[in-house]
Amino acid sequence: MPTHSPLPSFHNTPTHSPRSASPTFFGSPPSSAVAEKVALSYQRARAASGGPFRRFGDLFQALRIPLGKAQNGSRRELSVPVLKILHPSRPLPFASSSSTLRGDKYKRSPAIGRIADSRPGLGSLVRVLLALIGTLLFLLVSALSSIKLVGSILRIGRNHNYNLPFTDPSTLVFTPAEIERVWRWEIASGHYPSRRSTPGVSFDVPGGGGGEAAAVAPVVRIENPGLPKRTEEDLRREREVKAEVQRRLRDQAGIGAGVGADSILALDKKDKVEVVPVGPTREYVDIPLKGGRQAQAYPPRPLERAAIDLDAVMDHCDFAESKYVRDCLEVLRINGGLEAPLRRGLHDSWRTTFVPTIGSSASASAPSDRMRDTLERYRGDMSQVLNASSSAFASLVTARQQLTVSTQMNPFMSRKHSPVYTPHPSHPSADPACDPDYPRLFHIFWAGPFTDKPYSAALSFLYTQRLALDSPIGSDPTHEDPSLCRPQLWIWINPGPASSFPDPRAERRMRADLAKNPWSAPLLHSRFKDVVKFRLWNTTEQLDGVSEMKGWRNMRLFNSGGVKYGSAGMAKDAEVAVAKRAESGDGEVADDQDGAVHDQKIAAPLPTKAKDELFERVGSSANKYDRLSVVLSDMARFVLTHRFGGVYLDADTILLRDWTELWNWHGAFAYRWSRLEKYNTAVLKMQRGSAIGHFIFRTAVANGLDFHPMTVSRYTKDANLEGLLLRLPDALFDPAWLNTEYYQRDRPPQPYFKRFEDFFDTPKDIGAAPVATGFDGFFKGAFSYHFHNFWWIPFDPSRNFPDLGPRFQSGERTARGRLLAAKLASQPAGNDATTATGSSGGPSPTKPGETRGLPSPPTQIARREGYKWGDDERDFAELDWSDERVEEDERDLSWAAVLKRTFEAYVRGERPNLYGEWINWDEAGADEY
Repeated sequence: MPTHSPLPSFHNTPTHSPRSASPTFFGSPPSSAVAEKVALSYQRARAASGGPFRRFGDLFQALRIPLGKAQNGSRRELSVPVLKILHPSRPLPFASSSSTLRGDKYKRSPAIGRIADSRPGLGSLVRVLLALIGTLLFLLVSALSSIKLVGSILRIGRNHNYNLPFTDPSTLVFTPAEIERVWRWEIASGHYPSRRSTPGVSFDVPGGGGGEAAAVAPVVRIENPGLPKRTEEDLRREREVKAEVQRRLRDQAGIGAGVGADSILALDKKDKVEVVPVGPTREYVDIPLKGGRQAQAYPPRPLERAAIDLDAVMDHCDFAESKYVRDCLEVLRINGGLEAPLRRGLHDSWRTTFVPTIGSSASASAPSDRMRDTLERYRGDMSQVLNASSSAFASLVTARQQLTVSTQMNPFMSRKHSPVYTPHPSHPSADPACDPDYPRLFHIFWAGPFTDKPYSAALSFLYTQRLALDSPIGSDPTHEDPSLCRPQLWIWINPGPASSFPDPRAERRMRADLAKNPWSAPLLHSRFKDVVKFRLWNTTEQLDGVSEMKGWRNMRLFNSGGVKYGSAGMAKDAEVAVAKRAESGDGEVADDQDGAVHDQKIAAPLPTKAKDELFERVGSSANKYDRLSVVLSDMARFVLTHRFGGVYLDADTILLRDWTELWNWHGAFAYRWSRLEKYNTAVLKMQRGSAIGHFIFRTAVANGLDFHPMTVSRYTKDANLEGLLLRLPDALFDPAWLNTEYYQRDRPPQPYFKRFEDFFDTPKDIGAAPVATGFDGFFKGAFSYHFHNFWWIPFDPSRNFPDLGPRFQSGERTARGRLLAAKLASQPAGNDATTATGSSGGPSPTKPGETRGLPSPPTQIARREGYKWGDDERDFAELDWSDERVEEDERDLSWAAVLKRTFEAYVRGERPNLYGEWINWDEAGADEY
């Protein structure tokens, strides 16, 4: 093959240079067929390398630097591609082609770009360094330009809803003008009490919204009643800081080339939105707290109007800023007075709790009743606000801001009397001091039989919140304390399939079932009737009550992260079928035990394959949980908070302290998905009829009714509305999550959970902590703990029943009887307890395999053929555990068992709650309390 051929050579001769571009084959040369294929492939590759890539490659030339000779005498070289224009063999761009570098001992070898072996001079070394550095700078600038170009393309594509490769499609359905109005309305409503950043969208800028403002846009001034008005001292410090910044910019302008007065002005106007605080001033509570743990045995309740500054909390707790959960919890419990500080010195930088205050000269003009009614009407249909004319929207924003400021000033207008509000129709049982715009409601959604999980969540609510349970039953504690605003726990029971329709008997049957269930029956006691409410969930009724969900019956009802369940038109078809069959008396229409009339075939069009069995389950009696109900709950949390306000809690959440300070923070929030910058909506706080809620519903409807928290994270990010739904650190509500995912294990909080199962099955090496430290040693400082499902693991295996004392003995006996009957059913046939008489024959309720006194079955029941003890719950009426011994209990109690028993001891009246308040079981009007 000729040496001048463009095809590679395959001759493996000793003179072949190891740096040659041709491939080298060791051993015998390849066959002609193989050589031809390889040569053709190289030829095609060179031909295909044309276009911009080839032109880009033509800019470079190899610079071969000799490295001496190897032991075998062969030449060693380092080949580096450099820009042709800077190659030492070429003249410099600014020098004459005939000019040479004096003293240059480099000489071009016959091989192009090769430097001779002779010792190079200083000029040659400078040329080599210049070529290398210049090439590196060229590549760096090219890479940065490419990244910026790709970023611009992706940003333009997402803003214009273009589906680009390797990116999630944009979920944005709002226009820039609508996004701007969402921001303005929420700020005017006091729902943005944060200084961490200004709104990230452009205001009053053509083409703005969701992006950066234009360079020539004027600064937009927005008044924020959610932030405290700046005092003269604050303004003076702000002017000093601004003057210092401008001075430094001038100093930099005097040194840096090309930076003048215009550049300083452009830098000074970088922020196009100026948020002006106009709300009440804040008086931060000093720490250590007066009357805290150093002065009494129990921590003090937060002041009724105290609020938590979540900006300050983020400074101490933000995982993105490398803050540790352990340190965050210390700051939180010191501010809450949960313990006396051990650290000496000033704690000013740790203060997070404040009380709003207003000077005596402050005044606010409240909107008229007509304007209040107008604002309330618009709250029910936020689309009218976002689509109003510019002048009408400006008037509404002004009225909304005036209403916000007047509401905040209302407690100060008359200092002798606490404010009295008119309850909203959605929450008529609220105390007079409860602001209807900010109802104190906890929502829990539950499907299937009531178990120990919602039972424990409800008991934690009774144990930690300010409910005035120390007053007699039937009395009104607000007469003694007019400022009292008791939170309420609304437990939403979903008795039937998702597409069930309202039935007048459903409510009655739900309450009958709850009264028969040992876990829920105690919560129906009159002691808790003012604070614990059971509500019937009906998907049809709830979705019909949300104006943004119009047309939901023709959609795929269930969508979780893009995975859809059900079929289009499911609810509509089910409604028609149920109506027709109910009229004709068709037997296929089922009236289930919960009273929900539905069609079994249409109401649950779920997968029928064996691998999809978990989708057909109802309840949580095993590790195969009801996935469909979980997907429904993703939507229910937004429906409930948007219709009624308050906070949604997953039923696998345990409250750990008073939430007064969080109630008085009037923004919306969820918390972080562990290490990811996504939302976890196991805790979700939103205001009733808010603009951010309207945005989420409209966006979800346009994206297939997907309310999965990961998808909601995309909604807010695409619209640049993340600031309106604050993503709090999970240290506040889920302090073990980072540890379970192998983060912060060098400094974990107390207790140290490596798995979420450690809550139920505490490892032996830390098994002494639950009993030794009790509730006081469980993530002290956090507001709640989320144990992430595990519905199939009991809280207290050895006492898996409601242990609330003689007052609720009937339900306890039933629950223990069911456990005992289950143990009897698992015994061998020869150990049948139905033959037991007298005081012998049954296994122990707490020790399987041991015999204890089991009463004989009633005669009239025992005569039935095939009857076994426990088939009828009347058998449980004669059970007696009075001789139960403490030795029969398990030795190492888990954290779950300790928390459950602590709550139950409070309800029994054997210990006070977290804040030293004893429950009162006396009736109002009795002679003795």
